[in-house]
Amino acid sequence: MNTSVLCDSLRLRVLAVKPAYAAFTAKTRRREELLNWLRLGLVVSGRWCMVLLLLCLASPAFGEEIDRLLVAVNGRVVTEGDLRLAHNLNAILAPARNGVERSGEEELNRLIDLELMRQELTNFAAIKADESEIEPRMQDLRNKYAEIGGLPALLRDLGLQESELRSYIDLQISIEKFIQFRFRPFVTVSPEEILAYYRQKLVPQLEKSSGARVPDLEEVTSQIEEILAQEKVNTAVDNWLKDIRGHSRIESFARPSA
Repeated sequence: MNTSVLCDSLRLRVLAVKPAYAAFTAKTRRREELLNWLRLGLVVSGRWCMVLLLLCLASPAFGEEIDRLLVAVNGRVVTEGDLRLAHNLNAILAPARNGVERSGEEELNRLIDLELMRQELTNFAAIKADESEIEPRMQDLRNKYAEIGGLPALLRDLGLQESELRSYIDLQISIEKFIQFRFRPFVTVSPEEILAYYRQKLVPQLEKSSGARVPDLEEVTSQIEEILAQEKVNTAVDNWLKDIRGHSRIESFARPSA
């Protein structure tokens, strides 16, 4: 039996945790104050609006490191710097397939989704990652990049700190746990669905692979069930995110740079 082909065909679709993130780095009070100034400017007409904005931007409190504001998610600021940070972290954790990278708008949408999930996590204090879960993933990355200069060198090239990577992994694990807690218990897979997947997807795929043995249904039932369950969980998460976006306050200030 060609186990590699079977494993490839039965590999679980890992949930792409809409990654980017905004929450694992502390937002400075100055950016929140800038957002409030901008909102105030929207309701003040004419020249006074411009005066307020110019005073705000000229103030020493805002003169040091002001990121370009992109959006605010329920009052939480997301900046160009957050988008760049998330992009670099995802380059380590989930490199673009076939060299095709997401557009700035796609990255920003993932960042908004991740921020919505992070905010939802505040209602589930018991759901959090343990160090015993974070370190194995860090070690996997060290092993993965050992032959091309090592993880520390890659972090330096991308302008990242290891603590930022650990925090992002912490958030990912917490979200994965939340998803399993919030959605997985309500997902069921029927025998008919398993049989349909076996006949319509698995068998044709294996038959196209030269020399691949087609296993009996009983041999792969549990793997197929898990694949279908994960697909349903992914669909449930996507629908939930669409719904929660509709009930959230998402304010756009600028488009991400190309």
